[in-house]
Parts: sequence; structure tokens; C-alpha cells
Amino acid sequence: MLRFVLVPLVLLSLGFLLPACATLTTGTAQSILVDVLNVQGVDCRGTDTRGRTYVWAKTPSSTMVHKGDGPLTLVCEKEGFKTTTMQFDEEVAGATFGNILIGGGIGLAVDIASGAAQEYPSQVHLVMEPVETASQSSKDDYEKWKKELKTQAEKESEPCSDGAEC
Repeated sequence: MLRFVLVPLVLLSLGFLLPACATLTTGTAQSILVDVLNVQGVDCRGTDTRGRTYVWAKTPSSTMVHKGDGPLTLVCEKEGFKTTTMQFDEEVAGATFGNILIGGGIGLAVDIASGAAQEYPSQVHLVMEPVETASQSSKDDYEKWKKELKTQAEKESEPCSDGAEC
């Protein structure tokens, strides 16, 4: 008799613990690498919608951020360059889809509430514009990297052709 009561109780308890796939597999924080392509040693700070502030000192550098509070506004500063501001948002974490197949609504709700259902890009690349009085080589580097990032963004936004995988 005890077995008929205990086994369903254990299975029900596991059902509440296992479904939060993204919370268990990816966590509620992640590392983001910020790299300023045309200049080293830039200091950047990021702020999320809850007012949390994160620091990337002397880029390229990485820091841990809390997920689920996007978009993140990034401000980068270095003497000889104009202050650069960019904003990037989160996307749905791949592990979140496991909840739909395995855990259903409970796991999905846990992931959304904890922030684990979202993730920022793991790397952010940007270029900083030199001030007017900067050297010509510094201005040329900026234009080169700016063009490179634009080309890369265009390639990423193109649809795949002939059924090829992207």
C-alpha cells in the first residue's frame, strides 16, 4: 500500500524539478565578450533595464551579466575616440525549447521567470570613430572595420539559397 502512495509522490516531485531545462543547463547568467575591433584597451559599461551596471575594462574583455533583463545598453569610451553607444537585446535560449517537448508549461514558466529562457550574444564586436584630430591611419582603420562589419551583417541577413543550411 505504501508503495502505491510513495511512487506517484516521488514521480510528481521529479516532475516539478526536472522541467526547467534552460535554468539547469544554461543558468541565469552568461559571459559576454566585448571587442572593439579598431582600438585596444577601451573601457565599456553596460546597463540593463533593471539598472544593473556591468564593466568591460580594457577590451577585449569578458564579464558576466544576468540574463532576462535586456536590452543591454553598452557605452564605450577611450581618449581620442568618440563615445560609442550601442544596444543589443536577448534572444530565446535554445535549451528553452526542451521545455516545450519535455517539461511543458511549468519548466517554461521557471525559465522565463529566472531569465534562463533568454540569452545575449556571446560576443559583441564594434568599432569606435576617431575624433576629428586623429591620425589618418586611425581614420582609415575605422573605415575598414566599419565596412567589414557592415558586410558581415549583410551576409548574416541574407536568406539561404537552394535549401542550403545557414
